[in-house]
Parts: sequence; C-alpha cells; structure tokens
Amino acid sequence: MKTALTSAVLVAAMLAGTGAARAQTYVTPATTASIGETTPFAGGYGAFGYGSHASTYEEGVLAGWGTLARSVGEANYFHSLASINYQEAYARFLQNRQHATETYFRMQQINRAARDAQRSPRFSYEQYVALAKKYAPDGLDEQQYDRTLGRLSWPAALTTDDFAAEREALDRAFLVRTPADAGTASAFYSNVWRLAAMMEMKLQSKIEQMNPAEYLAAKKFLTSLAYESQQPLVLRAVAAR
Repeated sequence: MKTALTSAVLVAAMLAGTGAARAQTYVTPATTASIGETTPFAGGYGAFGYGSHASTYEEGVLAGWGTLARSVGEANYFHSLASINYQEAYARFLQNRQHATETYFRMQQINRAARDAQRSPRFSYEQYVALAKKYAPDGLDEQQYDRTLGRLSWPAALTTDDFAAEREALDRAFLVRTPADAGTASAFYSNVWRLAAMMEMKLQSKIEQMNPAEYLAAKKFLTSLAYESQQPLVLRAVAAR
C-alpha cells in the first residue's frame, strides 16, 4: 500500500514538473523591444541562433548524451582517417626508399660496367712474366763483368777517388762470390744493392760536372750491377776458377 502510494506521488511530481516546464515562457526579441531594451543580446537565445531548445529536462539530458555520443563517434572516425593517411604515407615512404636504393645500386652497376669496358684486359701469369723479362734491366755483359775471374770493369765516371770505398767493397764481394750468393734473400744481394745505391747518390750530386753520356753510362752500369746480384752464378765460371 505504501509502495503504491509512493509511486503515485512520484508520478504526480513528475507530471507537475513537466507541466511547469511546459508553462515556462521565453523572452522573445519582440517582447524585449517592447520593454525598450536595445542590447544586441536581447531575445535570449534567439540572437545566437539557438532557436530550438528542450521542452523538458529529460529531453535536454538525452539530447546532451546524444550529442556527446555523436562527438565521440566523429572523433573515432577522424582518428581512423588519420591512421589510414599515416599508413598510406608510410607505405609511400618505404616505396620511395626502395626505389632510391635500387637506383643507387643500378647506377653503381652501370658505372662498374663502364669502367670495366674502358679498362685494359687483365694479363695472365705467363703474360706478366713475359713483360717482366722484357722490361727487366740488362745484366752486366762480358766486358763489364768477367764471370770466370769475378772481376768488374768500371766505367770511367766511377773510377775516381770519390767512389773508391764503394768500388773496392763491390770488387771484393764479386771476387769471393759463391753459387749461393744470388737472389733477393741473400746477404750478397743486400750488400750489392746498398753499395750501388750509395754510389748512385754520389753520382747524382756530380751530375753538373759530367756530360750526359758519361752520367747515363755510369747510372746504367750501377743498375745492371744491382740486377746482376739477383742472377745465379754460372757454374762453369766457378769450375774455371
């Protein structure tokens, strides 16, 4: 009984509130003008374009919740569009990176092919050996180096006292040379190259005092002397000693 009475009271209260809300009057621009107000805000919400309003409190609450739900939905929609745009932009970025990388390596390949086309063909081992023999300096001839007696015949430009120490050391080295004294790993080779280099430095310091023919003959002799130290000693020359 009490429950039914309470429900009836609540329903009556809600109906009374609804009636009061419907009985509310809103000031219109015309009413305000009749009073004599000239403010631009006269007319309540009409000046701002809010021509519609909730007729009840419940309707206003529901309309507010609907607007909020619509705003959330629109925000989610625009966020999804932004995500799609980002993914598309990133995909294009990756495509551009891939295209740039492929272009770079393609250009490298083209440049390498062009250089290979202009480069001279590589020689084989046999061809390198033949070239080395062709452009190798000549050894001492029979008149410059008596292999039977182990004696050297020096050009006139190298017989002066300025070259005496190195010349005597080389004469002695070639005189006592053995078959093992040959090749770049031997002490004989190192000694001959060192002494020949010292004589060549002295020769260069005297280039102004010599005619070109004498200078070239002396320089060629020293080059041939150093090259001779690499060559094996002829065995028949050792037997003849």
